[in-house]
Amino acid sequence: MIALIRNENMKIYKRKRTWVMVAIALLYVLLQIVNLKSTDSHASNDWRIQLEQENVQLSKEAAEPDALKVEVIQAEKHRLLNEYHLDHNIPPGSHGGSFAVDQVRNILFASSLIAIILAGEIMAAEFVSGTIKLLLTRSASRTKIYLSKYFAILQFGLLLSAAAVVVSVLLGGFLFGFDDLFGYTLYVKDQMVHEAPTLLSLVAAYFLNLPFLLIAVTLAFMISAAFRSVTFSIVISLLLSVAGFVLSIAMEGWAWTKYFVFSQTDFTPFFYGNPSVEGVTAGFALVLIALHLAVMHLVSYPMFVKRDVV
Repeated sequence: MIALIRNENMKIYKRKRTWVMVAIALLYVLLQIVNLKSTDSHASNDWRIQLEQENVQLSKEAAEPDALKVEVIQAEKHRLLNEYHLDHNIPPGSHGGSFAVDQVRNILFASSLIAIILAGEIMAAEFVSGTIKLLLTRSASRTKIYLSKYFAILQFGLLLSAAAVVVSVLLGGFLFGFDDLFGYTLYVKDQMVHEAPTLLSLVAAYFLNLPFLLIAVTLAFMISAAFRSVTFSIVISLLLSVAGFVLSIAMEGWAWTKYFVFSQTDFTPFFYGNPSVEGVTAGFALVLIALHLAVMHLVSYPMFVKRDVV
């Protein structure tokens, strides 16, 4: 099994397009930092007046009758954070550590899209090119081949996202400073602002957002095993994953999203906030994710094992 996983990794990393996509992921991090740097307003003498005016505007936006639930939730969080800065006389500003923590979810999303592209072709491409016959001539069973491909693509996604997070810490630190990396970041839970060690928040944010990567990659892997077309597998996988991610944000707080798996792939609110739907627990989210993973493998595995390679 280990030899098969190593073989799949070699095939992934020897392709030039793999490194191009890795460069795109790292470029995404750089663009996020440049964008923040260009729009960052450094603390000035009238920062208190600015925050007070911003809070008034946030309250008005949240009170609008046509305001979405996600807008109300975000406005309330932002207002409470502004009040914390005012009450503790802490000027707001950008810092390397807090930037990295805030960007982890976006980094995992971008890395997942790249992993989806590889997962969408890792199985279908073998049948299209006919190289699957070479794999089957070895002593390894189809089950081992199936698992080796799945673990290899998951490993790629995990390493890519971890590398992008490290790059965000380094670049953010060089531009905004490393002071808060060993300090504290702020988060809102139970209508109160709390402090958490930045490094702990960074590590937690990475692991608590991994379920999205797991669901998205497994979905692409399932479609790749079900269809022979590489293009179809990649396009459908990307569309479903992007749509799921966007809907999970746009419909945050809606009762029906309790059963929408993409709305349960971010575990951060269970520890550093509050679930958008009352009554949802981390255990419920884990069971929902496990059920979806089981169903996807129950679809893809039999299709791969029984597929004719002639």
